[in-house]
Amino acid sequence: MDTEFLRFKFEDSHDGVITKTKFKIGIRHIQIIYMFMCSVVMGAMRGSTGVGILAISDMDHNSSYIEMHNWSQRIQGIILSSYFFGYALFLIPAEVYLAQFGEKLVLTAVLLINGSMSAAMPTIVNKGGWIATCNAQFLMGMTQACITPVNQKLITNWLPPHERSTFNCIVQGGLMLGIIIGLPISGLISEARLGWELVFYSQAMMTFSMAVIWGLLTASRPDKHKAVGDWESDFIKETSKFYRKKTLKNPWRRVLRTRQFWAIAVSHAVSNAIFIFFLVNIPAYLKSFQLPLYEATFQVMLAFASLCLVYILTAPSLDWAYRIGIVDHFFDIRYLRKLVNGLGMIGLVTGLILLSNFIPGNQWTVFLMMITLSSLSLQYSGFLENHKDMSQNFSGTLLVMTSTVAGVVGAFVPLMTGMIVVDVTDQTCWKIMYFILSALVIVSGVFYTAFGESDRQFWDDGPRIKYAYTNETTLELDEFESTI
Repeated sequence: MDTEFLRFKFEDSHDGVITKTKFKIGIRHIQIIYMFMCSVVMGAMRGSTGVGILAISDMDHNSSYIEMHNWSQRIQGIILSSYFFGYALFLIPAEVYLAQFGEKLVLTAVLLINGSMSAAMPTIVNKGGWIATCNAQFLMGMTQACITPVNQKLITNWLPPHERSTFNCIVQGGLMLGIIIGLPISGLISEARLGWELVFYSQAMMTFSMAVIWGLLTASRPDKHKAVGDWESDFIKETSKFYRKKTLKNPWRRVLRTRQFWAIAVSHAVSNAIFIFFLVNIPAYLKSFQLPLYEATFQVMLAFASLCLVYILTAPSLDWAYRIGIVDHFFDIRYLRKLVNGLGMIGLVTGLILLSNFIPGNQWTVFLMMITLSSLSLQYSGFLENHKDMSQNFSGTLLVMTSTVAGVVGAFVPLMTGMIVVDVTDQTCWKIMYFILSALVIVSGVFYTAFGESDRQFWDDGPRIKYAYTNETTLELDEFESTI
């Protein structure tokens, strides 16, 4: 698509785009497309990394072109945990520091670092062994934690306020789409002659290509983009002129002392543990029953696709019912999140227990995996939307804090699975993992039901200021009241 053509059409034919009531495409939306593509690429890396590590130890792959490594489940678990620990431990530093400057060079650096590590991964594995691979995965996890805060800052720079929420969801959704795409493709690539090495080389080609596109065709702000016309630049400035972010101090300590925060954090942690288990361990579970790796990854992809679809359908619908008060006709609206979370808990526990007793390879196993992750999406529609209820000024900070707790807990899942599942063909070991996860789901569900709340919390900036974003009139009123 020619950006110069869009610039001409924007300036000469679509003058209504400068109004808030009309939506017309502009260069800012091209920028969002590139951001979405970056998210898809990084999501594909997350989806294919676990498959690549599993393929390294696939001794059934007969090829003289590559070197295979007979790594145990414990070693594979340590390597995968290294990535998730790096991601979890860098979430808060990335939010605090990178959210202040959303320069495109930061995202370019993330793409280049991940591309370089992926290109070097075969050498790292063959020459450095599993310890060097752990260090490389830890570094990749750290850099990928920078994606979300940088994207949010870029969205703030590029979009008028009324477009930010919608396009932020689209950009973040690219990560899940990337996982869905990356799983089956990496499984298929791993069956080629170059096997697991081709998986990492494909990651490198993908990220390097995206880095070139991003570096050459995007900008940090509209005034730095040569294709942005005067009308669109003025439109973005005018709509954001009276919509400024207040300088608020994050109440870290007060949040950590509230049981309502921990109710969400515990639910988030357990749901993330289920997510990671399905992402990196279920392919190995399916493969242990003589399923080809590409078929195993395809089945897991179907489960994640069902998760994504159900969340897209349920989360906006529940939020709409919550806002217009339909739920008030049936029960207290404060219990909506708990009800949805409870339904998801029942589906998760049922699905995990049934999966432990089904032999993979038939359509019922695929159906159960889809039902299980669909139930997980119901939980996302419950507790994951609770951040907005508890805080209008710090919901993003609250989400980062619970994500950090969830990331640390989720990072232990591959490690714990590797220690419990000593023999990948022993179904009894897998049953233990399923029952442990089921027990965690029940505990988290009870804890959230007992201590979770939808009321706005006392640490959320005072009762007078409703939103962290405000306009000039509100600022002048605040200054006037402070003099009385």
